[in-house]
Amino acid sequence: MSAKRFLVALLILLGSAPLAWGQLSEDYRFQGKVLDQHGKPIPGVHLMLHDARRGTRIEFQSNDDGTFDRRMIPMGVYELTVEKAGYVPYLEHFDWSAAAPQTIIKIAQIVLESEADRTRKALGEKAAKLYEGAYAALVASDFPAARRDAEALLELGAGDYEYAVRFVIARSRAMQGEVDSAMAEYGRVLRLKPDLFEAHFDLAGLYEKLRKTDDALREYCRAAEINPVDAETQYDLGVIYMKEKQDYTQAQVHLAEALRLDANHVQATKALGLLNLWSAKPDIPEGVRLLKRYLELQPQAPDSTQIREILKSFESSK
Repeated sequence: MSAKRFLVALLILLGSAPLAWGQLSEDYRFQGKVLDQHGKPIPGVHLMLHDARRGTRIEFQSNDDGTFDRRMIPMGVYELTVEKAGYVPYLEHFDWSAAAPQTIIKIAQIVLESEADRTRKALGEKAAKLYEGAYAALVASDFPAARRDAEALLELGAGDYEYAVRFVIARSRAMQGEVDSAMAEYGRVLRLKPDLFEAHFDLAGLYEKLRKTDDALREYCRAAEINPVDAETQYDLGVIYMKEKQDYTQAQVHLAEALRLDANHVQATKALGLLNLWSAKPDIPEGVRLLKRYLELQPQAPDSTQIREILKSFESSK
Protein backbone atom coordinates (compact mmCIF):
# COMPACT_ATOMS: atom_id res chain seq x y z
CA MET A 1 0.00 0.00 0.00
CA SER A 2 1.37 3.44 -0.96
CA ALA A 3 1.96 6.05 1.73
CA LYS A 4 -0.88 8.18 0.34
CA ARG A 5 -3.39 5.31 0.32
CA PHE A 6 -2.31 4.30 3.83
CA LEU A 7 -2.89 7.85 5.08
CA VAL A 8 -6.36 7.95 3.51
CA ALA A 9 -7.27 4.61 5.12
CA LEU A 10 -5.98 5.82 8.49
CA LEU A 11 -8.04 9.02 8.28
CA ILE A 12 -11.16 7.01 7.45
CA LEU A 13 -10.57 4.75 10.48
CA LEU A 14 -10.02 7.71 12.78
CA GLY A 15 -13.07 9.46 11.44
CA SER A 16 -15.26 6.43 12.12
CA ALA A 17 -13.97 5.94 15.67
CA PRO A 18 -14.08 9.23 17.61
CA LEU A 19 -14.22 7.47 20.98
CA ALA A 20 -10.95 5.64 20.38
CA TRP A 21 -9.33 8.89 19.23
CA GLY A 22 -10.52 10.63 22.40
CA GLN A 23 -9.01 7.92 24.53
CA LEU A 24 -5.64 8.50 22.84
CA SER A 25 -5.55 12.22 23.58
CA GLU A 26 -3.05 13.43 26.17
CA ASP A 27 -4.82 16.47 27.59
CA TYR A 28 -3.37 15.79 31.04
CA ARG A 29 -0.44 13.90 32.53
CA PHE A 30 -0.43 12.92 36.21
CA GLN A 31 2.88 12.48 37.99
CA GLY A 32 3.84 12.10 41.63
CA LYS A 33 4.86 9.92 44.52
CA VAL A 34 3.05 7.99 47.26
CA LEU A 35 4.63 8.12 50.72
CA ASP A 36 3.79 6.92 54.20
CA GLN A 37 3.62 9.32 57.15
CA HIS A 38 7.33 8.81 57.81
CA GLY A 39 8.32 9.85 54.28
CA LYS A 40 9.05 6.36 53.00
CA PRO A 41 7.87 5.49 49.47
CA ILE A 42 5.04 2.97 49.14
CA PRO A 43 5.27 0.65 46.12
CA GLY A 44 2.36 -1.18 44.49
CA VAL A 45 -0.30 1.34 45.47
CA HIS A 46 -3.46 1.17 43.35
CA LEU A 47 -4.59 4.54 41.95
CA MET A 48 -7.82 5.08 40.03
CA LEU A 49 -9.19 8.18 38.31
CA HIS A 50 -12.96 7.92 37.84
CA ASP A 51 -14.91 10.30 35.61
CA ALA A 52 -18.49 9.64 36.74
CA ARG A 53 -20.06 11.65 33.93
CA ARG A 54 -18.37 9.60 31.22
CA GLY A 55 -18.19 6.38 33.21
CA THR A 56 -14.48 5.99 32.50
CA ARG A 57 -11.88 4.60 34.88
CA ILE A 58 -8.13 4.99 34.53
CA GLU A 59 -6.19 2.61 36.78
CA PHE A 60 -2.46 2.43 37.46
CA GLN A 61 0.04 1.59 40.22
CA SER A 62 2.98 3.23 41.95
CA ASN A 63 6.45 1.90 41.10
CA ASP A 64 8.95 0.32 43.49
CA ASP A 65 10.13 3.78 44.53
CA GLY A 66 6.57 5.01 45.11
CA THR A 67 6.48 7.14 41.97
CA PHE A 68 3.80 7.12 39.28
CA ASP A 69 3.50 8.74 35.86
CA ARG A 70 0.16 8.29 34.07
CA ARG A 71 -0.07 9.72 30.58
CA MET A 72 -2.90 9.90 28.02
CA ILE A 73 -5.54 11.34 30.39
CA PRO A 74 -8.44 13.05 28.56
CA MET A 75 -10.06 16.20 29.92
CA GLY A 76 -12.66 15.49 32.59
CA VAL A 77 -13.75 15.78 36.20
CA TYR A 78 -12.16 12.98 38.21
CA GLU A 79 -12.40 11.39 41.62
CA LEU A 80 -9.01 9.97 42.60
CA THR A 81 -8.93 6.89 44.84
CA VAL A 82 -5.61 5.69 46.25
CA GLU A 83 -5.61 2.32 48.02
CA LYS A 84 -3.30 -0.34 49.41
CA ALA A 85 -3.91 -3.01 52.01
CA GLY A 86 -2.80 -1.83 55.44
CA TYR A 87 -3.39 1.85 54.66
CA VAL A 88 -6.35 4.19 54.99
CA PRO A 89 -7.78 4.95 51.49
CA TYR A 90 -7.06 8.44 50.15
CA LEU A 91 -9.65 10.36 48.11
CA GLU A 92 -9.34 13.62 46.17
CA HIS A 93 -11.39 15.52 43.59
CA PHE A 94 -9.81 16.93 40.42
CA ASP A 95 -11.45 19.23 37.89
CA TRP A 96 -9.33 18.71 34.79
CA SER A 97 -11.82 20.08 32.30
CA ALA A 98 -9.74 23.05 31.10
CA ALA A 99 -8.28 22.83 27.60
CA ALA A 100 -4.75 23.90 26.65
CA PRO A 101 -2.67 23.79 23.46
CA GLN A 102 -0.14 21.51 25.17
CA THR A 103 -0.39 18.67 27.70
CA ILE A 104 -1.09 19.93 31.22
CA ILE A 105 1.13 18.19 33.77
CA LYS A 106 -0.26 17.72 37.27
CA ILE A 107 2.13 16.74 40.07
CA ALA A 108 1.06 15.39 43.47
CA GLN A 109 2.66 14.00 46.60
CA ILE A 110 0.22 11.67 48.28
CA VAL A 111 0.67 10.63 51.91
CA LEU A 112 -1.12 7.52 53.14
CA GLU A 113 -1.83 6.89 56.80
CA SER A 114 -1.27 3.33 57.95
CA GLU A 115 -4.23 1.58 59.53
CA ALA A 116 -2.00 0.61 62.47
CA ASP A 117 -1.16 4.26 63.17
CA ARG A 118 -4.81 5.27 63.01
CA THR A 119 -5.77 2.40 65.30
CA ARG A 120 -3.07 3.36 67.78
CA LYS A 121 -4.35 6.92 67.96
CA ALA A 122 -7.95 5.83 68.40
CA LEU A 123 -7.57 3.02 70.91
CA GLY A 124 -4.79 4.05 73.23
CA GLU A 125 -1.54 2.18 73.87
CA LYS A 126 -2.78 -0.90 75.73
CA ALA A 127 -5.67 -1.57 73.38
CA ALA A 128 -3.52 -0.88 70.33
CA LYS A 129 -0.93 -3.39 71.55
CA LEU A 130 -3.61 -6.05 71.90
CA TYR A 131 -4.95 -5.27 68.42
CA GLU A 132 -1.50 -5.40 66.84
CA GLY A 133 -0.80 -8.68 68.64
CA ALA A 134 -4.10 -10.17 67.48
CA TYR A 135 -3.53 -9.12 63.89
CA ALA A 136 0.10 -10.34 63.86
CA ALA A 137 -1.01 -13.70 65.27
CA LEU A 138 -3.69 -13.94 62.60
CA VAL A 139 -1.14 -13.30 59.83
CA ALA A 140 1.15 -15.90 61.40
CA SER A 141 -1.73 -18.44 61.49
CA ASP A 142 -1.58 -18.60 65.30
CA PHE A 143 -5.35 -18.56 65.58
CA PRO A 144 -5.67 -19.34 69.32
CA ALA A 145 -3.41 -16.37 70.13
CA ALA A 146 -5.28 -14.14 67.69
CA ARG A 147 -8.59 -15.00 69.35
CA ARG A 148 -7.19 -14.55 72.84
CA ASP A 149 -5.91 -11.03 72.17
CA ALA A 150 -8.99 -10.04 70.20
CA GLU A 151 -11.38 -11.24 72.90
CA ALA A 152 -9.33 -9.44 75.56
CA LEU A 153 -9.61 -6.27 73.50
CA LEU A 154 -13.39 -6.64 73.26
CA GLU A 155 -13.55 -6.82 77.04
CA LEU A 156 -11.35 -3.72 77.30
CA GLY A 157 -13.47 -1.87 74.75
CA ALA A 158 -12.63 -1.59 71.05
CA GLY A 159 -14.73 1.49 70.29
CA ASP A 160 -15.02 2.22 66.59
CA TYR A 161 -12.70 -0.70 65.84
CA GLU A 162 -15.03 -3.37 67.18
CA TYR A 163 -15.70 -4.54 63.62
CA ALA A 164 -11.95 -5.09 63.03
CA VAL A 165 -11.52 -6.99 66.30
CA ARG A 166 -14.53 -9.18 65.57
CA PHE A 167 -13.14 -9.82 62.10
CA VAL A 168 -9.98 -11.29 63.66
CA ILE A 169 -12.18 -13.58 65.77
CA ALA A 170 -14.35 -14.55 62.79
CA ARG A 171 -11.42 -15.43 60.53
CA SER A 172 -9.68 -17.35 63.32
CA ARG A 173 -12.80 -19.43 63.91
CA ALA A 174 -13.19 -20.03 60.17
CA MET A 175 -9.57 -21.19 59.83
CA GLN A 176 -10.05 -23.54 62.79
CA GLY A 177 -13.08 -25.14 61.11
CA GLU A 178 -15.72 -23.60 63.38
CA VAL A 179 -17.95 -22.70 60.45
CA ASP A 180 -21.22 -21.90 62.23
CA SER A 181 -19.68 -19.67 64.89
CA ALA A 182 -17.46 -18.02 62.28
CA MET A 183 -20.47 -17.17 60.11
CA ALA A 184 -22.31 -15.72 63.09
CA GLU A 185 -19.28 -13.56 63.90
CA TYR A 186 -18.97 -12.39 60.28
CA GLY A 187 -22.62 -11.36 60.55
CA ARG A 188 -21.76 -9.16 63.54
CA VAL A 189 -18.81 -7.70 61.63
CA LEU A 190 -20.98 -6.74 58.66
CA ARG A 191 -23.64 -5.18 60.84
CA LEU A 192 -20.91 -2.89 62.17
CA LYS A 193 -19.10 -2.41 58.84
CA PRO A 194 -21.35 -3.34 55.86
CA ASP A 195 -18.73 -2.49 53.24
CA LEU A 196 -15.83 -4.54 54.63
CA PHE A 197 -14.52 -6.40 51.58
CA GLU A 198 -12.62 -9.08 53.52
CA ALA A 199 -15.71 -10.08 55.52
CA HIS A 200 -17.85 -10.52 52.40
CA PHE A 201 -15.05 -12.46 50.69
CA ASP A 202 -14.53 -14.80 53.66
CA LEU A 203 -18.25 -15.33 54.11
CA ALA A 204 -18.58 -16.22 50.43
CA GLY A 205 -15.90 -18.87 50.86
CA LEU A 206 -17.76 -20.41 53.81
CA TYR A 207 -21.01 -20.52 51.84
CA GLU A 208 -19.10 -22.17 49.00
CA LYS A 209 -17.83 -24.87 51.37
CA LEU A 210 -21.40 -25.50 52.49
CA ARG A 211 -22.47 -25.78 48.80
CA LYS A 212 -24.81 -22.81 49.22
CA THR A 213 -23.99 -21.53 45.76
CA ASP A 214 -26.48 -18.66 45.53
CA ASP A 215 -25.39 -17.27 48.89
CA ALA A 216 -21.74 -17.58 47.86
CA LEU A 217 -22.43 -15.75 44.60
CA ARG A 218 -24.23 -12.97 46.45
CA GLU A 219 -21.31 -12.41 48.81
CA TYR A 220 -18.65 -12.63 46.07
CA CYS A 221 -20.63 -10.14 43.96
CA ARG A 222 -20.83 -7.75 46.90
CA ALA A 223 -17.10 -8.17 47.51
CA ALA A 224 -16.44 -7.39 43.83
CA GLU A 225 -18.57 -4.23 44.07
CA ILE A 226 -16.56 -3.03 47.06
CA ASN A 227 -13.18 -3.97 45.60
CA PRO A 228 -13.44 -4.23 41.80
CA VAL A 229 -9.68 -4.66 41.35
CA ASP A 230 -9.33 -7.90 43.33
CA ALA A 231 -8.43 -10.67 40.89
CA GLU A 232 -9.16 -13.50 43.35
CA THR A 233 -12.80 -12.45 43.72
CA GLN A 234 -13.25 -12.44 39.95
CA TYR A 235 -11.62 -15.87 39.73
CA ASP A 236 -13.90 -17.33 42.41
CA LEU A 237 -16.96 -15.91 40.64
CA GLY A 238 -15.78 -17.43 37.38
CA VAL A 239 -15.28 -20.86 38.92
CA ILE A 240 -18.75 -20.89 40.50
CA TYR A 241 -20.39 -19.88 37.22
CA MET A 242 -18.39 -22.49 35.33
CA LYS A 243 -18.62 -25.48 37.71
CA GLU A 244 -21.84 -24.94 39.65
CA LYS A 245 -24.04 -22.87 37.35
CA GLN A 246 -22.73 -24.07 33.96
CA ASP A 247 -23.12 -20.46 32.85
CA TYR A 248 -20.07 -20.32 30.62
CA THR A 249 -20.74 -16.83 29.34
CA GLN A 250 -20.59 -15.33 32.83
CA ALA A 251 -17.69 -17.60 33.75
CA GLN A 252 -15.68 -16.29 30.82
CA VAL A 253 -16.41 -12.67 31.76
CA HIS A 254 -15.13 -13.10 35.31
CA LEU A 255 -12.13 -15.28 34.46
CA ALA A 256 -11.04 -12.84 31.75
CA GLU A 257 -11.38 -9.99 34.26
CA ALA A 258 -9.24 -11.90 36.77
CA LEU A 259 -6.49 -12.17 34.15
CA ARG A 260 -6.85 -8.53 33.21
CA LEU A 261 -6.26 -7.62 36.85
CA ASP A 262 -3.49 -10.18 37.35
CA ALA A 263 -1.91 -11.47 34.14
CA ASN A 264 -0.02 -14.14 36.13
CA HIS A 265 -2.99 -15.59 38.01
CA VAL A 266 -2.17 -19.29 37.61
CA GLN A 267 -5.55 -20.86 38.28
CA ALA A 268 -7.52 -18.30 36.27
CA THR A 269 -5.19 -18.97 33.33
CA LYS A 270 -5.91 -22.70 33.50
CA ALA A 271 -9.66 -22.30 34.03
CA LEU A 272 -10.09 -19.86 31.14
CA GLY A 273 -7.95 -22.11 28.93
CA LEU A 274 -10.15 -25.14 29.63
CA LEU A 275 -13.28 -23.05 29.17
CA ASN A 276 -12.11 -21.90 25.74
CA LEU A 277 -11.51 -25.51 24.69
CA TRP A 278 -14.74 -27.03 25.93
CA SER A 279 -17.41 -24.32 25.90
CA ALA A 280 -20.35 -24.34 23.48
CA LYS A 281 -18.46 -21.83 21.31
CA PRO A 282 -14.86 -22.96 21.68
CA ASP A 283 -11.82 -20.85 20.83
CA ILE A 284 -9.23 -23.59 20.36
CA PRO A 285 -6.18 -21.36 19.64
CA GLU A 286 -6.87 -19.20 22.69
CA GLY A 287 -7.49 -22.25 24.87
CA VAL A 288 -4.21 -23.84 23.77
CA ARG A 289 -2.34 -20.56 24.30
CA LEU A 290 -3.68 -20.19 27.84
CA LEU A 291 -2.89 -23.77 28.84
CA LYS A 292 0.66 -23.37 27.53
CA ARG A 293 0.88 -20.19 29.56
CA TYR A 294 -0.35 -22.12 32.61
CA LEU A 295 2.50 -24.61 32.21
CA GLU A 296 4.97 -21.73 31.87
CA LEU A 297 3.69 -20.20 35.11
CA GLN A 298 3.64 -23.51 36.99
CA PRO A 299 5.72 -26.15 35.15
CA GLN A 300 5.65 -28.53 38.14
CA ALA A 301 1.88 -28.31 38.65
CA PRO A 302 0.35 -31.58 39.94
CA ASP A 303 -1.83 -31.78 36.83
CA SER A 304 0.91 -30.78 34.36
CA THR A 305 1.00 -34.24 32.74
CA GLN A 306 -2.76 -34.18 32.21
CA ILE A 307 -2.63 -30.65 30.75
CA ARG A 308 0.13 -31.69 28.35
CA GLU A 309 -2.00 -34.62 27.19
CA ILE A 310 -4.92 -32.29 26.57
CA LEU A 311 -2.70 -29.95 24.57
CA LYS A 312 -1.32 -32.87 22.56
CA SER A 313 -4.83 -34.07 21.70
CA PHE A 314 -5.90 -30.65 20.41
CA GLU A 315 -2.68 -30.00 18.52
CA SER A 316 -2.83 -33.42 16.82
CA SER A 317 -6.40 -32.75 15.66
CA LYS A 318 -5.37 -29.73 13.56
